[in-house]
Amino acid sequence: MLRVRNFLRLYDSQGTKLISLILYLASPSMKINLLAIFIATALFIPSFAYPQASKVLIEKQKAWINPQTFDKDVMPGSGEESSVYYLLIDEQENAILQERYLHYAYKILTNEGIQEMSDISVEYDPSYQKLIFNQVIVHRNGKIIQQLRSPVRTIQREQSMDRFLYDGSLTAIINLTDIRVGDIIEYAYTKRGYNPVFGGHLSKKIYFNYNVPYEKLFQRFLIPKSYPTDLKYQNTDVKPEIKITDLGKEFSWSLDKMKALIIDDNAPDWHDPNQFVMITDFEKWEQVAFWATKHFATDSADRLLLKARLSSQFKEANIEQYALEAIRFVQDEIRYLGFETGLNSHKPHSPVKVFDQRFGDCKDKSLLLCEMLRARGIEANPVLVNTLLGNQIENESPAIQAFNHCVVQIKLKDTAYYVDPTINNQGGSLESNYFPTYGKGLVIHERTTDFTDFPPPVSSDISEVQTFEMAALGGEAILNVRTTYRGSDADIIRSEYLSNSLETIQKNYLTYYGNLYPDVEMIDTITTHDNRANNIFSVEEQYRIPSFWKQNEQDEEQMYCEVYPQTMEHYFSVSKSSQRSAPYRLSYPVSYYHHIHIRVPEEWSIESAEKMIESDFYQFERNISYADREVSLYTHYETKQNYVPVEAFEKFVSDHQQMMDNLSYNLTYNKNLIAIPSGISWLGIITSIASLGFGIWFALRMYFYYDPRPVLPSVGKPIGGWLILISLGLMITPFRLTYDLFQMPEVYDSKTWSNLLGLKRYGLFVFIFFEQVYNMVILPFSVLILVLFFKKRSSVPRLITFYLAITSFVTIVDAVVSMQIDETLSSNLDSYSDIIRSIVAAVIWIPYFNISSRVKETFVRNVDDDNDSSLIPEIVSSEYEPSPVNRQTH
Repeated sequence: MLRVRNFLRLYDSQGTKLISLILYLASPSMKINLLAIFIATALFIPSFAYPQASKVLIEKQKAWINPQTFDKDVMPGSGEESSVYYLLIDEQENAILQERYLHYAYKILTNEGIQEMSDISVEYDPSYQKLIFNQVIVHRNGKIIQQLRSPVRTIQREQSMDRFLYDGSLTAIINLTDIRVGDIIEYAYTKRGYNPVFGGHLSKKIYFNYNVPYEKLFQRFLIPKSYPTDLKYQNTDVKPEIKITDLGKEFSWSLDKMKALIIDDNAPDWHDPNQFVMITDFEKWEQVAFWATKHFATDSADRLLLKARLSSQFKEANIEQYALEAIRFVQDEIRYLGFETGLNSHKPHSPVKVFDQRFGDCKDKSLLLCEMLRARGIEANPVLVNTLLGNQIENESPAIQAFNHCVVQIKLKDTAYYVDPTINNQGGSLESNYFPTYGKGLVIHERTTDFTDFPPPVSSDISEVQTFEMAALGGEAILNVRTTYRGSDADIIRSEYLSNSLETIQKNYLTYYGNLYPDVEMIDTITTHDNRANNIFSVEEQYRIPSFWKQNEQDEEQMYCEVYPQTMEHYFSVSKSSQRSAPYRLSYPVSYYHHIHIRVPEEWSIESAEKMIESDFYQFERNISYADREVSLYTHYETKQNYVPVEAFEKFVSDHQQMMDNLSYNLTYNKNLIAIPSGISWLGIITSIASLGFGIWFALRMYFYYDPRPVLPSVGKPIGGWLILISLGLMITPFRLTYDLFQMPEVYDSKTWSNLLGLKRYGLFVFIFFEQVYNMVILPFSVLILVLFFKKRSSVPRLITFYLAITSFVTIVDAVVSMQIDETLSSNLDSYSDIIRSIVAAVIWIPYFNISSRVKETFVRNVDDDNDSSLIPEIVSSEYEPSPVNRQTH
């Protein structure tokens, strides 16, 4: 019997033909074992029965069905026209007979409708279902054309094959013939049989709207009278008609003329705007957990077999290390592949079988990992989750079908850890292992009463550093890139490098950089460093960009280079429309740090800048700085939640447009300026010295010889009232002007003046020249006013009037010219503050010094009244000694 068992096991894993087994058992080299042949024949009976079970039947509809009619002449409302229009959606289910009846009728409106809707396809699982077509007819000009023919063709079309899942379902197809615009296609079919894995439990969602408009909808659900039912509505208050009949308890809903449900794009998976009702016979989630414990149980024989296999393969004595080794084994060496037919749609296969065949789906891998850990005394339990609903699953009615994934809870030293065994190539320790944001889960354990909250995910981030180096302006640049991935980002990039050849990756990277730099060349092979223990994965790249500098099409004398964090662009490319009714899904968690360093061969004039945009859902930071011939651009973006609510979406769009606008950065230069060296500007120095000398001479002239007659001759009042306020401003002014002069060292650099001439910016050359002259002249003039103010000289009102007027005029001219040079200043509020401040000062103080009685009574002194009049320099008095009459007329 040993050889028989081996062959039965071979059949179980590889599908050996019955005839091969029987011939082998009956061969001369082996004694005929009739019992073995009988067992093998019985085992293979389902393989012969399968084609029979998969056959599509044609029968009349059952008596329990409530017949529904429809109006053949109705048309869709204005604006709702498309290729077809549904006249009837009729869905009835009898849980007592385990039958579901579906009846549809739609009108073909266009040629496209003929192409799209002339085939009828119905999917079913032959392992527990029978498909029965009740009718397929075409209504045309009052006539009925039968289209139901036998046999109905079936094909096996695995819808989830791209996700390595096979459910064994079949698709029945009826190709309609001679379909024309205006035809009404009506068909009905029945699916008989429930999946035995549910054990008779009922869970159902009945929807009231679809992505197409319809004229009439009828939904009906029959259950045994004794069944407990819980109805939970979402987005609707449509109540059913409830009847108690001989058939059982009946719920029915009827709706007319429903518009199509248009769903906003990029909405979170948990957001469901559909109108529907949930029906279930479960009262609490603990009942669902109890149902699951029966299907996730492993018998003692399988546990012993698995333990024997583990003892020969896993030698790690440390319990934590063993747990991590078991996790990595299931994640990396048990490939994700599922056969989910019938019972195995919700019931996992034997852990021994999964271990031996080295593949399984999420529940198979989860149960295997749990049993591997339990074999070493570690508490571990499968956990049911819904990857789409996340935390919102608690709003669902208790149901088996509420879950779409299975993970594992591990308890070590009173700490719970969570692992997704379907994620391969993960790194880190048990504590730092990344677990996705699934929100809540239902632990499969007899003590479970409700959901378990998952901890927040461990931190993950990407840090990318790009360094551009150039030997000369206008030439090529060498680009070095180092990108470091941590946490889940390291898991993703590690899988990418293990799934693709290095040559393919390098080609993709080169194409990627070529979008910005078409002639980019790879200098050296990409190198990677994988620190899996700490889950850090780094990538280093090196490129040459021959045409880093580009010609400005509007100015043939000017060239520029552009840098741009391309890898961040997709975070900011969002819809421009702010009109939506659904929340907006965000990638979460995201934390991306991007650094760009541009090393230039000579000094550059770069202004520092900062930009911060922050909300409860995201954060953006951008800094620009310059030091030691290196321009540094730092950009950071992170998301704080997985969605943006509707009320915050308009701001979200505006903020992300600003982020996009702040990504690109250009450096520009004029070809004529490349060879101009830096050095001392004698023009700037001589101009400054001459201007300062003139300013001092002019101030002395004003001090000694501008001596107007006071308005109210008297001894003079002391400085008080509002004059105290302006005295403070006058004392600060000379220091502020001196500070501003030291902030403009470029006027003493020969390159500044040469560049202006080379750029043919003659107007700007003249403007800067006269601005420097003004600054040097106004400095001693401000000192003069300060001295005269405290001497209470009669010239103060007129000199202050002149000073305020000329300062206001120059400030306005300076601001206007600056805005013409740099357009970004026109949108900067700080650019207007100096203008406003100077105008306000002039408007307030000029009238005050010319009208105020306090001013007239205070500033009454003349040169002869000063105690220090004898200190007049001899050179001044020898040049010109005005008579008292002259002094008065001045």
